Amino acid sequence: MSTGTTIIKRALQKIGAASAVSEPSAEAMATGFDTLNSMISSWTSRGIMTGATRLNVAGDELNEKEDCRNAIISNLAVKISPDFDNGKNIVSPTLRAEANGEFAIIKALYQTFTIPQKVVSSTLPKGQGTDQSYYDEVYFATGNRIGN
Repeated sequence: MSTGTTIIKRALQKIGAASAVSEPSAEAMATGFDTLNSMISSWTSRGIMTGATRLNVAGDELNEKEDCRNAIISNLAVKISPDFDNGKNIVSPTLRAEANGEFAIIKALYQTFTIPQKVVSSTLPKGQGTDQSYYDEVYFATGNRIGN
């Protein structure tokens, strides 16, 4: 698990808006914080359950799963890049491809889905598929059980 501050700093470093030796500005951290919360909320609303929780302050624990960290950092970097590019495209094709690939993996691993209930037509013959049944013919006598 990582703190929000760590995730935001690493995303800013990926786009060149901060360096490993200097602290990012308060405005850059605020932009990263807001975008991170928005991205986590968006993923959760789409059923992608990475375990990450919205942050109250940037120093809070994100509680993300270990294999989700790089996807969160890469996607956050791509999402905040327009705020720091000054009219230049600072997201490399490699970073964009990495973010898309990581998101696809996370989506495949953690997106929840529901299996719809099977709806059976009321016009199917009883005992269908077991022998030459006729419409409304009972294959098993009432009270018999299927099994050994």
